[in-house]
Amino acid sequence: MTRLFQGLRALFCICFALAALSVAALNGYALALLAAGGIWLLLRRRAIPHFTLVLLAGGIALRVLIALVLHPPLVSDFQLMYDAAQSLLAGDMWFLDTEYFSLWAYQSVFVAWEAMWLRLWNDPLCLELVNAVLSAGILCLLYRMARGWMDERAAQAASLLLTLFPFALTLHTVLSNQIPSAFFLTLGLWLLVCADCRRLGLWRFPLAGLALQLGNLLRSEGIVILAAVLAWAVFEAVRHPKTVKRLLAGLLALLAVYFASHAAADAAVRAAGLNPYGVRNGNPLWKFVVGMSFNTAGGYSSSDWYKIYDTLDENFQVTEETEALEKEMLAERLSADPAKLLRHFINKWQLLWDTDALHWALGHTQQDPDGLIGPITRADAYKLVQQFDRGLFYLSVLLAGLGLFASPARWKQRETAAYLPYFVFFAMFCAMLLVEVQPRYAYLPQLFLFTAAGFGLECIGKGEQDA
Repeated sequence: MTRLFQGLRALFCICFALAALSVAALNGYALALLAAGGIWLLLRRRAIPHFTLVLLAGGIALRVLIALVLHPPLVSDFQLMYDAAQSLLAGDMWFLDTEYFSLWAYQSVFVAWEAMWLRLWNDPLCLELVNAVLSAGILCLLYRMARGWMDERAAQAASLLLTLFPFALTLHTVLSNQIPSAFFLTLGLWLLVCADCRRLGLWRFPLAGLALQLGNLLRSEGIVILAAVLAWAVFEAVRHPKTVKRLLAGLLALLAVYFASHAAADAAVRAAGLNPYGVRNGNPLWKFVVGMSFNTAGGYSSSDWYKIYDTLDENFQVTEETEALEKEMLAERLSADPAKLLRHFINKWQLLWDTDALHWALGHTQQDPDGLIGPITRADAYKLVQQFDRGLFYLSVLLAGLGLFASPARWKQRETAAYLPYFVFFAMFCAMLLVEVQPRYAYLPQLFLFTAAGFGLECIGKGEQDA
């Protein structure tokens, strides 16, 4: 009878688990918790061997599959830059006569990047596959750094959470400059602080400076990583005063290479005829004007653009009238009532951090929202993925916070570089207070936030062991 009872109990437990899972599967937030729990159970006893290779191969395979299934249309700036790359291949430089490339000449570097790959295989899928490889490479670089800062299993769990994060998992199908830029920026940090590169000695610093500038040339976010590196240097100098001279020499080498390579790229772009304005930003105030637009919560403002456009000269260059108008608009918005400014910043935080950016890769699937994907409609499936995306993001925020505040004793034993994921996130958080925001702009800091989530997972694991 006892054996029969145990059999009936086991059968009931299985049936109940299936019923509970079927209910949870209807909500993306619950699925996010289940995914995190499943990853933790997978790694609870031991870490996955040869994980870097598994992460790279699995990440590439998964992204290639997604690239073959998803075919988001080229839109907005992505279409413009792709068309410019095609024209560059054909020897037609029409894009140089547009206001976009005249004002923001630095975008020409990304056009050249796309043209380089399209020369090998002239198809948008080529660029998606390049992004797929680089995106998987980012995961590996983050993991290699994280495993030196936290328990191996926690580093692997954080990497798997980021692997499942829908926004990061599908962005490679959108021909944005964010993935190649993020790869080189992350490579720069890996060269600088990862144990894998300690044999390089002081050579880490100039090599990191070069990698950071490559990322910055593809997308102007190098200042965010530089701010994080400087914060790390300050913390390191205060914590280990004896290393100040060596650290200062390294930082000077990093900055020298960083700015020298930018100057070299500017000269090369001009000499090659890729853009007569080099890699400069012809209107640096524009991002701040848009970022302080109350009507769009800091997002792109067409009404602001039309005002600015009318003041440009015949070559689409900024005039004195342009600068005066932009300064006037900025002064007016910054001098608004403090309550209005606070509300504006809250709206910007909601737009940047609380809104998913999945429509770039998945929005086209909603042209027929009532169509079926298995037993559910496309609209329901899209909502489920959105909830899963936000659920994993909010979970990473909570875990990162837990890891920072709940283990002060362990932080005394960790190297100072372990703070870098937090520094990157906070640097971007501060930068985005004043400049233009879009939900997809959160890509770079989200990568490091998921890495920081590993510290929270480590706390949970240690708590289980202590119990």
